[in-house]
Amino acid sequence: MNAQSSAFCALVCSLTVGILAFGCRTPEPPAPQPAIKVTITSDPGKAALFRGGKPIGETPQTLAVNATEDLLPITATFGQEVLVEKRIKYLNLDRVEMSFTFGAGRSAMAKVLKLPRILVFDYGAGVTFDVNRADLKPDFLPLLDQQARLLNGPFSALEVHLCGHTDSQGTNDFNLALSLDRARAVAGRLEAQGVPKNRLKSEGFGSAYPVAGNDTESGRSLNRRTELILPQ
Repeated sequence: MNAQSSAFCALVCSLTVGILAFGCRTPEPPAPQPAIKVTITSDPGKAALFRGGKPIGETPQTLAVNATEDLLPITATFGQEVLVEKRIKYLNLDRVEMSFTFGAGRSAMAKVLKLPRILVFDYGAGVTFDVNRADLKPDFLPLLDQQARLLNGPFSALEVHLCGHTDSQGTNDFNLALSLDRARAVAGRLEAQGVPKNRLKSEGFGSAYPVAGNDTESGRSLNRRTELILPQ
């Protein structure tokens, strides 16, 4: 074999090895898809939205995030109005409604807790408790464990208000006791995950503070909720 043929053979072998090596290479895993669909509204409407200080449009808006932590940098403004409540409402494990309320005195829970501004994590009946029960649903536990990590992390200096609510069915005494039992059940899980007991304030409000009408099952379901409220 002459020198030219040897060089050609060496080139073919080199290319063949390269192709085989490329074909055996492990493909890159696909990027994770956002797990939570979020619908953002405000009262009044058409508030300016920001994420990490950067404008992202105005309300109403829908986007997707990977975890609750990704919702925390989202803020809103409405002219010169004071933001009194930011609410993160879990409808189920992968669907969240976020709302902003502007105007002093327009947040019922801020008024009752005597706080000027609040952040509310609203866990609805779809993920928390069965009707007339106060034991935590298994699907609720990962959300509470995630909540505990936030309370032990960026919110570690804040007092935590755990507020139980019911619909209007049943007697006042029954609803007050049930709502308090639910708040205490949430507090117990958070304490088990390392949140100091002296930071957890459990309160039951029965049906006194509805967020929807009690004349339909869908409204009653929204009112059967447990709220974790932080001063801001």
